[in-house]
Amino acid sequence: MAKKKKGGGHEGGDERWLITYADLITLLFALFVVLWSMGLADLEEFGKVAAAFKDVFGGKALVPGLPPKMTAAGPYLDADGGSYPDTSDAYLTIKVEEALIEISEIAGEVSVEIEERGLVVHLTETVLFDLGRARLLDASKKVLTELAPVLKKSGRPICIEGHTDNIPISTMEYPSNWQLSATRAANVVYFLSRTARVPQGQLSIGAYADQHPIAPNSTADGRQQNRRVDIVFMKGQWRDQNRAAEISNAIIGGSH
Repeated sequence: MAKKKKGGGHEGGDERWLITYADLITLLFALFVVLWSMGLADLEEFGKVAAAFKDVFGGKALVPGLPPKMTAAGPYLDADGGSYPDTSDAYLTIKVEEALIEISEIAGEVSVEIEERGLVVHLTETVLFDLGRARLLDASKKVLTELAPVLKKSGRPICIEGHTDNIPISTMEYPSNWQLSATRAANVVYFLSRTARVPQGQLSIGAYADQHPIAPNSTADGRQQNRRVDIVFMKGQWRDQNRAAEISNAIIGGSH
């Protein structure tokens, strides 16, 4: 008579694999829902779905590396509302274009380009200034006001660069194109920091006169394109060092 094997029949451990299989199917379903949500245009709704699944699975992130919505302790320490969940050049391009939709009638001379150093928004002279002047036009203030929230929530260091064409200027106010390009960039920074409330520590200025044309100076159209101010979302993350120190000290102080 044959001996009966220990644990024989269908009792006990033979069907325990079903539990593992069921868990796997559940996780795959959850992952499918998350990936589907990522394809939605509404990032706020995606955040709600992700948060719901996070609660279901005991507070663990379903997708490692998924960028969370940043808080005051995130990469952008002084921005109300935190930073964007995605700060890539492609994402910021979309946000810049969205910001200008409401003022498309005056933003026609604005173009966006992705370069090795970061995302560059070209604002031609016709949007910002009168010819040979550096005083901001009313229309330019509307453009900068619409762009300011994107600058703040990008979490990037922002460089404002002034450029001119190659036609020399020599006035009491602007002895050369260097002074003109520098003053234009400075006036844009002043408006962004004082009126649009972009933190001063996030901003920097560059003045290049006619040294970095984007079109030939041999034509009127080319010269018009070269008379511009560029807003450059530089690579990396900007941090308010003073605010970072305050947060760090508060954390260290609270631990005692």
